[in-house]
Amino acid sequence: MIDRSRQIALFDRYDQPAVNIAAVADCPDFVPAAKDAGVPPFARVLHSIGRASLDIPQFRLRLMEGRLNEVKNLTLSYTVLGRDQNLNFSTIPYQPDFQAFLKDYLADRELARNALEMRIEPLTSRDYIFGTCMPWLRFTSIQHPMARFGDCSIPNIAVGKFRHADGRVDFPIAIQAHHGLVDGLHIAQFIARLEQVLADAVNDPTR
Repeated sequence: MIDRSRQIALFDRYDQPAVNIAAVADCPDFVPAAKDAGVPPFARVLHSIGRASLDIPQFRLRLMEGRLNEVKNLTLSYTVLGRDQNLNFSTIPYQPDFQAFLKDYLADRELARNALEMRIEPLTSRDYIFGTCMPWLRFTSIQHPMARFGDCSIPNIAVGKFRHADGRVDFPIAIQAHHGLVDGLHIAQFIARLEQVLADAVNDPTR
């Protein structure tokens, strides 16, 4: 496991140990092929976020009760527009097999859209990525809410409105992570990997 003990010790003294970076992701336009195949574009993005986060070692790191852990399996929890246009949540396991993931994504999204109660699960582990999509907004920064300032080791990732031009698509993306675990370099590496994974989906959006 990566040794981040000095960085964790430093930022453990901070009231607000999170780092927030907003940038623009740019890649070949995977959206038309995804829509033609019946794949919601955000499902493609969310799966790619899971893949990219597992491919960057620092994005696998979590803190739980002061102990450093490394994610082996991943759960993706993201916001859904539910009843009366109010926030709710869909939570699904990441699976490398995109078709299996898509089946779970579509089924749980409908449950979240129609739920009468907030779908909040107890966090018995930190093996999560928290995501949100704001397809109506090209934001330039964002501050994610945190339950406790000292416990922000689960990355929060927000995706904004797509812009299409000349066979490419770009969108704002904001990443919040614990600075004891993740530096700006690793966030840049994550975004670059995300762009690669989405580019790979252009020719085969169902894979």
